[in-house]
Amino acid sequence: MVDWSDPVEIQRDSEVFMKLVFVLFGVYVWELFMTWDFEWSLIMKRRKFRWPLVIFFFFCRYCMLFALIGLLISLSVTTRALFTFNSWTGNMTILCASTSLMLRTIALWERKRSVVISLGILCLAHWALLYRTMFIVIAEWNEQAKTCVVVATNPGLLNTTFFFTMGFDLIILTFTAVALTLKHSARTGLWKLLFQDGLVYFLISFSCNCIPAVSSIALSFYPPPDCPCFLP
Repeated sequence: MVDWSDPVEIQRDSEVFMKLVFVLFGVYVWELFMTWDFEWSLIMKRRKFRWPLVIFFFFCRYCMLFALIGLLISLSVTTRALFTFNSWTGNMTILCASTSLMLRTIALWERKRSVVISLGILCLAHWALLYRTMFIVIAEWNEQAKTCVVVATNPGLLNTTFFFTMGFDLIILTFTAVALTLKHSARTGLWKLLFQDGLVYFLISFSCNCIPAVSSIALSFYPPPDCPCFLP
């Protein structure tokens, strides 16, 4: 079994994480460049401007970019403010992505009151939960390392956030599938586009949330020796 507290293993994992961040940043910048025509169509007024685009689509799109930039900076500079910034931008990306899918689902249901109320309550709970997890990192200055290090967090709240996000996205996908099944033929381009997009997003979101959730649960049962980083 891997000794995750071994300094050699920690150094190896740190190098892998550093390379992964650079790869993800490159892929995301490439994605922004390849899909820039959407922003250009709004600038040239070829596409009608609507407020949800600003609040959710663009916020999601560029908060992700800022989160990756923050992670790159954190490889050499670590402060508590930077931890909070990375947490805020990352959580805002998740919130805006899920909210955008929810609004699309509500539109498919033609703003049916029961759907709006049920999804709206879940969305508000999701926002409250993720906003709370933005500020649970406790960091202190380490004189030996000459940098800020994380000394405590709340794994229980993090686990709740991971699983709630997975559940919320699954509910949105289910509502979308039901609406498309009732209102559109399975052969239509709209059905394929919306369902495939929603399914792909859910699978990616589920995978990204499942891995840290399972890891956090495992650490809560089998914490590394002399690890102070878990609050009750």
